[in-house]
Amino acid sequence: MTLFLQILVMIFSAVIDIWLFCLFAQIKLSKLDWLFLLALEAVLSVALSNFQTYSSLIYETGLEILLFCGYFYLLKKAGRFRQLLGAGLLFGIISLVIQLSMKVLVSLLPLPKYFYFDAFMNLILPLAILILVIWQRERIASLLTDANSSILVSLLAYLYFVCCTIGAYILDDKKPTEVVLLFFSLLVFQAIFLAVIYREIVHIQRQLLDQQKQEALARQKQLLVKENEQLKEYADYLDQNEDELRRFKHDYQNILLSLKVSAEKGGSQALVKELEKYTSSQFDQKALRKYPDVNHVKIPELKSIAIAKLAKLYNEKIDYSFGCEPEISQIPQTNLLDLVRIIGIAFDNAIEASQQLKALGGQGRVEAMYYQEGGDFEFMIRNRIGGPVADSDQLAQAGYTTKEAHAGLGLANVKEIVSQHDEQMLLDYGPEDGWFNFSLTLLPENVEEEI
Repeated sequence: MTLFLQILVMIFSAVIDIWLFCLFAQIKLSKLDWLFLLALEAVLSVALSNFQTYSSLIYETGLEILLFCGYFYLLKKAGRFRQLLGAGLLFGIISLVIQLSMKVLVSLLPLPKYFYFDAFMNLILPLAILILVIWQRERIASLLTDANSSILVSLLAYLYFVCCTIGAYILDDKKPTEVVLLFFSLLVFQAIFLAVIYREIVHIQRQLLDQQKQEALARQKQLLVKENEQLKEYADYLDQNEDELRRFKHDYQNILLSLKVSAEKGGSQALVKELEKYTSSQFDQKALRKYPDVNHVKIPELKSIAIAKLAKLYNEKIDYSFGCEPEISQIPQTNLLDLVRIIGIAFDNAIEASQQLKALGGQGRVEAMYYQEGGDFEFMIRNRIGGPVADSDQLAQAGYTTKEAHAGLGLANVKEIVSQHDEQMLLDYGPEDGWFNFSLTLLPENVEEEI
């Protein structure tokens, strides 16, 4: 009977340990996995059978954690290591707490047939805990995989160490009941204390995250307000120039009629001078070309970034030009946010380089264009440079910059974004004949199939 109970308890404990670990780690086992892990458990039990002490349970639990994590992470490539480690620590803590609880009960209650009680409790307690875990498995698994999982796993590692330390002290020797209760109470206090710490840390992190989200939303709102102002300015600009052009056309018709009459009388030279004077007074040529060809861009995201950057160039009094021929209403399907980020970085780099050139007494100029042909989309921009520039590889290194108080992440960020679309985006940049050229070509996604 005793041997039968020992074998039954050993098999049942092994099954519960494997099952608990897989529930925590969200792993589905095949029949082969079950056979392999049960074989490992059997080998482990036989190897530690010579240690007829309670401390052998600590060694066995530690080895189980290592074997389970190693098997699923290294051999099966299943799950993240942090989740696997957390699952192992959880079932290890549960195993040790069960043994410590039984030690407390034995110390408090007179049990003449302790072996049968031990076998009974080793069957009932794990089964009760398994039912509880199955009930709460989704919540437990989410705690091991959420943003705070690293904190939880660290606290579980500490609690597991405390369990091992207390277990090694009170399980082997016959300690007085008061000592057993004291240390078990200390373990319970530590568990409650760690739970409170975890809750407070998570609460603080959520507050910080909410604050960061609020700040991000505020910045996004400011950006949207600014973009809306620029779009409104663009719309007002179009309306104003449309009215001015209509009036100018009407006046020119009258002037041309007068010119015709004057030419017949031989006084055309004076009238031409008057016409030139009138033209100069009616038009600010730079303001008239503030948003050249932007009306040909029909994609809102590409139009918005162009308007924003052309407005900045205009306000910074940097000479510039922008072209978009032919009209662009559709581009190859891609992540527009990434495309807009690249265009924005390229414009910002050109503007900063032009500002630096102006500060040195040079004449900055930026030339940009959107172009489309044969289904491709191309963005090109270039700016004047005042001297020698580093090679392309050095320019793309994170942290490299020629500007004061600048992080030097622009081209490095561009290359990182392009690398995520390396089959669709072609990037080319570098200095040439006193200019810094930047070109991005967006290819259709099926370009390789067509080739």
